[in-house]
Amino acid sequence: DAASHSCKGKKTKRNCAMHEPAGSAYVYKIYGIYHCFNITSRGEGSAVLIRALDPLSGVEEMSTLRSIKRKDGGAKLKVKDLCSGPSKLCEAFSINKEEHNFCDLVNSDLIWVEEKEHVPEENIITTKRVGIEGAGKPWCDMPLRFYVYGNKSVSVRDRQTEKLRLSDPSGAAS
Repeated sequence: DAASHSCKGKKTKRNCAMHEPAGSAYVYKIYGIYHCFNITSRGEGSAVLIRALDPLSGVEEMSTLRSIKRKDGGAKLKVKDLCSGPSKLCEAFSINKEEHNFCDLVNSDLIWVEEKEHVPEENIITTKRVGIEGAGKPWCDMPLRFYVYGNKSVSVRDRQTEKLRLSDPSGAAS
């Protein structure tokens, strides 16, 4: 995957957390100030970027954390926008490289992943990723981004794929 930090087996000081066992946190900075949170997955150097979350609890604390860097002090911040992007999510949960990189997301007391409700496959939208055009083709056009249809916290929706999914709930059209 030409968009991956571990493309062609590359292992550096920055991305070495990607080479940890599946279920580990890989946190990195972009533009020198914002963080992105990934979960390592199957395969050497594999990880999944968590682009958005739907806040279920802790909304007041997330609002406070997201308001710190905002010029308006968070006055215009909506719940659906608290975690509607990779760096917004990290701000809302106070996820940073220094504390969370390499964390075992199964056994950590600091940050962890829990099973919640099952999402039926027909409700999962599969589309191309966002912001990786520089990786070139075919990688920038591959359907390697997934989100739950109707989730209000998704920042960039693929309306065309959603329309196709609604006309063919089996997913054969997507």
